[in-house]
Amino acid sequence: MIRAQYRAVLKQGISEEKFRQAAEVCRAKMEKEAEAENLLTGGIFRHENLLFLYMEYICDWEENENREIKLARQDCIEKLPDKWFSCMSLFLHTWQELSGERCWAYMYPVFWFDTPKDLDTWRRREKPKGRCGRIAVLYPDKLFSYVCHHQAIVKEGLLVGDRYQMISLHENVLFSYFETPRDREQVNIRRLEKASREIETWEAADPESHFYHFPEARGENFLVIETVVDVGVQD
Repeated sequence: MIRAQYRAVLKQGISEEKFRQAAEVCRAKMEKEAEAENLLTGGIFRHENLLFLYMEYICDWEENENREIKLARQDCIEKLPDKWFSCMSLFLHTWQELSGERCWAYMYPVFWFDTPKDLDTWRRREKPKGRCGRIAVLYPDKLFSYVCHHQAIVKEGLLVGDRYQMISLHENVLFSYFETPRDREQVNIRRLEKASREIETWEAADPESHFYHFPEARGENFLVIETVVDVGVQD
């Protein structure tokens, strides 16, 4: 199973009614792909003119596949939202990516508490009460500090948290997917009960100084945003 997150930007002056209609077409597509066992969970989230997409693709990738096959499959994952959600293209700006123009820009994974080893162990034991998204904006001079610290925490694999949370980056914008209640499946990557030294290093690096703070976030580094569409096989 592959998790991926994407970012899009709405054009100015769009019809809100027609956008919501297109979002329902996206919901129907997700539900169809979930029924066909191509998708486990998906969601679209919005803040003003920014859209974010979270997807859990069911696939049969092998760890020992050669580099060319892995690159080809990754390219497919990066382009898939434009194919699946073509109804959204009228409402979205296009990004000039290395591989060409697209509406949904792939976001690069930065942080997670768990890695899906197989589909059976990743399935939710119970339907979440909410599938949610939140965003943060990093100051440009703090971007690499944030990424390096969080990749170090992932590599260490000892920090315990919500197994379904995932944070990805595009430009200096972070998107975090999570589910509620957040304490229902607390794990770490290595499955060891051992204190994380890397989280202490991050906390010593003055985390607050890394973030532009949205006034409406009331002092939090991340701002919880609107869930437009959410789909899961539990539904």
